[in-house]
Amino acid sequence: MPLPVHRYFLDRTFTGGAVKDLPYPRWDRTVPAELRYPYDILEAALPSIDATGLHFYFTKNAYELPEYGRRVVAVLLQEERCKVPVYGRHVRTTLRNLLSRPFLGFRPHRHMGRLDALLLFEYARDWYTHGKSVRAQSRPPATWGAAIRSDPRVLGLPLGYHSQEELPQVPMAQRRFDVFFAGQVKHEIPRNDYRHWVSTSKFIAREQLWKELGRLGAQPRWNLDLGEVAAPANLAHALGQAPSYESYSEKMMNTRICVAPRGSVAETYRACEGLRAGCLVVANRLPPEHPFANSPILQIDHWRQLEGILHKYARNIDLLEEARAASLAWWHSCLAVKVQAGRVARELNEAAQTVFQ
Repeated sequence: MPLPVHRYFLDRTFTGGAVKDLPYPRWDRTVPAELRYPYDILEAALPSIDATGLHFYFTKNAYELPEYGRRVVAVLLQEERCKVPVYGRHVRTTLRNLLSRPFLGFRPHRHMGRLDALLLFEYARDWYTHGKSVRAQSRPPATWGAAIRSDPRVLGLPLGYHSQEELPQVPMAQRRFDVFFAGQVKHEIPRNDYRHWVSTSKFIAREQLWKELGRLGAQPRWNLDLGEVAAPANLAHALGQAPSYESYSEKMMNTRICVAPRGSVAETYRACEGLRAGCLVVANRLPPEHPFANSPILQIDHWRQLEGILHKYARNIDLLEEARAASLAWWHSCLAVKVQAGRVARELNEAAQTVFQ
């Protein structure tokens, strides 16, 4: 039985680009790797979607789309400033990852450090951009025509994985790395950008992690791997790194403890990828809602807590196997493609049953 005919677009107009046609889901290398997880979800959901002729727009723009109407499904990805989709009442539904309401990112306490101060500043900034988008949603441009819904429909999706390979599970006793981390620590920011002067929560959190990895790497009992990132020379020397040509996925599958420091937002691909690989995942504070509420991820306030976690888990195979089972169970029950595909199919089918204005 042939699948219903839909169309797929990558919208880059908000950065001066164009709208690009995308192939019918199944993901391939002509499609950006950041679309891998939502593409896999759509591929699995399509046989259960009743509608035909839908237009799926993959975008990072919360303010406008190239098209509106009953057949339009917005797939709002990596919108980091907690904006609501302004066009929410003018499309069939919106699928989005990342939060639409700001998250503080730390537990308030008396002695705030630099990271806490930056998180508080970013929290206030995100409430400002959130409020701005809410006001814009109530005053859409006349050129969009009449709204088709009295209230927007928005379904949240996890960030998921980037381009992680599907690999067989490796028991904890056979995993070679106590900790593996490959990721950006800091990048250049123009001097005319305020972040050049005050830094960001991403930079501070990851600098904390690098400092701890450097200290732990100097201890011969721990087997750490930095992957293929440009680490500071003294840290690379302390870790005794040798060139490695294993893939990111292979290294993750051979890791016992996956460290997932926050990026520009609390949620990261690495946290989900670590769960999928059956690692014990350690992360900065995460939002207390799906898919992280009650998850087996160990959430910490500072990366100096990593040493205690290593002492407790890294050589205790029984505890590590319990952690692996918990991570895999959480992945399969909350984050797996088939679970999210069922949610997407139900959302799109229910959206068709509600009354359009």
